[in-house]
Amino acid sequence: MGVLILHAYALYSELKGWQSGIGSLLGFIALMVGALWNFRLNRRRDAALRAEEVVSVAAALYGEIALLRIEAANIARAVANAFLAEGIRFDTHFLSAHQISEPMLYKALASKLGILPADLIIGITEFYSHIQQLKIWLPLLVDNPERGYGYGPTCVLIPARDAVFDVDPTLRYIERICGMRNTAQPVNLGAAEGVIDMEEHTHAS
Repeated sequence: MGVLILHAYALYSELKGWQSGIGSLLGFIALMVGALWNFRLNRRRDAALRAEEVVSVAAALYGEIALLRIEAANIARAVANAFLAEGIRFDTHFLSAHQISEPMLYKALASKLGILPADLIIGITEFYSHIQQLKIWLPLLVDNPERGYGYGPTCVLIPARDAVFDVDPTLRYIERICGMRNTAQPVNLGAAEGVIDMEEHTHAS
């Protein structure tokens, strides 16, 4: 019995010497658990903020794209009608009457496009690429004697058509992630597609 007491006392003495070490270990474990928990909470908070920013950026671009689609369709109809009509020339007056707005929101939010899903980025950048092509080619319809040659209407009509129709899946995508209804107005290209088909058939013959 005395031996057991001596062993118990020796164990108690040894544990008493380890007490500060055990306390430090438990404190370290508690600190690590707290740090991991805070990291998890911060990650969840950051993910929520990121999701909100994605929705904000996508919704802003949705509005601008919807307006630019209408303007692109208006220009396509005007170019097609002028090409088919007698007495309407592509001149500076025509250009002044048919302008497309600068994509101000796209330029302002360009640095934030990287937060969007990859498929959405591709659809958005393709749309604005079509708009840029439309802006570049429209002035080239004006006759320039120094140039010695002219450009056909399809150089404007094709990017306008692609801007109007190719962006539809992107708009539906934005509506889904933003919980929006389809608010984009329907667009009508008028005779534009007929002129494209006619010109492509003529050049293919």
